[in-house]
Amino acid sequence: MNAIAADCQEKYQVSPIRSVPTEWDEKTLLDAVGMKKDLIVAGPFGSNLKVSDYRDEGIPIIRLQNIDYGKFIDKEIKYISPEKARELAYHSFRAGDLVLAKLGDPIGKTCIVPDYFQDGVVVADVVRIRVADGLADKNFIMYSLNSVATKNQLINGTIGSTRPRVNLDQIRDIHILVPPFNEQHKIAAILSSVDAAIEQTDAIIAQTERMKKSLMQELFTKGIGNTEFKETKIGSMPETWEFVTLGDVLSKVQYGLSKTGRPEGKYPIIRMNNLSRGHVDISSLQYVDLGEFEYQKYRIEKRDILFNRTNSFDLVGKTSIFNLDGNFVFASYIIRIVCRSERILPDYLNFYLNWDVSQGRLKDVATKGVSQSNINAKSLRKFSIFLPTIPEQLKIAAILSEFESKLCLEKLYRDRLSALKKGLMQNLLTGRVRVKVDGHA
Repeated sequence: MNAIAADCQEKYQVSPIRSVPTEWDEKTLLDAVGMKKDLIVAGPFGSNLKVSDYRDEGIPIIRLQNIDYGKFIDKEIKYISPEKARELAYHSFRAGDLVLAKLGDPIGKTCIVPDYFQDGVVVADVVRIRVADGLADKNFIMYSLNSVATKNQLINGTIGSTRPRVNLDQIRDIHILVPPFNEQHKIAAILSSVDAAIEQTDAIIAQTERMKKSLMQELFTKGIGNTEFKETKIGSMPETWEFVTLGDVLSKVQYGLSKTGRPEGKYPIIRMNNLSRGHVDISSLQYVDLGEFEYQKYRIEKRDILFNRTNSFDLVGKTSIFNLDGNFVFASYIIRIVCRSERILPDYLNFYLNWDVSQGRLKDVATKGVSQSNINAKSLRKFSIFLPTIPEQLKIAAILSEFESKLCLEKLYRDRLSALKKGLMQNLLTGRVRVKVDGHA
């Protein structure tokens, strides 16, 4: 286990309780941070801060897209002139303030302004929250605002359906449970430790994905140990490789079943949302009832490739290899691909079609509609690829599978950390589980 995560489980001793501790108080957010209304302020009305006021440099502004749960998103930062910032001084923030999104879905995301943002201004749908010195732990307040209990309060008070929002008075009136300061600090430290482990794991995942992407570029254009190359209409490849179309190396290209899935039925049906990049995700399965003839026609065999022929432009072309046990069939927006085993290996083809270069070329042949794009079977058969020998395909697939396995393990670990954090928030922020502070639990 990651050392930080282990520390968060072993360093802090906890004991279960049945009710909210007597020394805890239920307070409104305004009372918790200092009881002065100017500690919690919203951004200016839209007419007072327009897009035309934005600059490429100057005083930073914080917008909705800069706020995530407990994390400041330092991307696409916009600025205003110092003169405009002075005009909007009441709506200012400084490093260490909390900022909350009062518009959107999900609503109420809260994070802390990082130290390198010394001052700036929040926009209309962002609320700045400043904790009075020594009154509360700002990290504890942030975690409380990101809790399920707070989210439910905000949802119940939202206005609008397409872009739900809450007003400033509702935010000031959010009710949170407030333990003594030293207990707040310890709770925030535990949750911050898990957040640090999650962030570290995310960094490992991102680095591994970058390495895999770079490796795919190398393996799919130069192979392993090749020294002589030739040009094709889509780029250079090793001299010993073939330049072929998918139609040359596939034994079947088949459209799926046009039948609506239901929560229950005889056969699970793989739909386009079940296709991940390279894998089949069965977390949201639906089912269909079929006769034997129809089942046999649309059944999926292990090592089949499933290709998403119709979806949004960003998602069309998703490709996954099927490696599951069970009697599955596939839906109409999917094409089932069966490889000629003496020509191409399913694992190689799965990686090749998920290569970002291949994904870009697939989108080039997609037919764009109003909301959906399509790649038909004819276009898929004509799609050209680089084809190494079977032994080299095996080596390439083995190398990439190793990276894929590492990614899967890290993502599983991240999911476990996220589940740990969720459980800790539910228990620690409600007082169901107490932390040991100065020898007392």
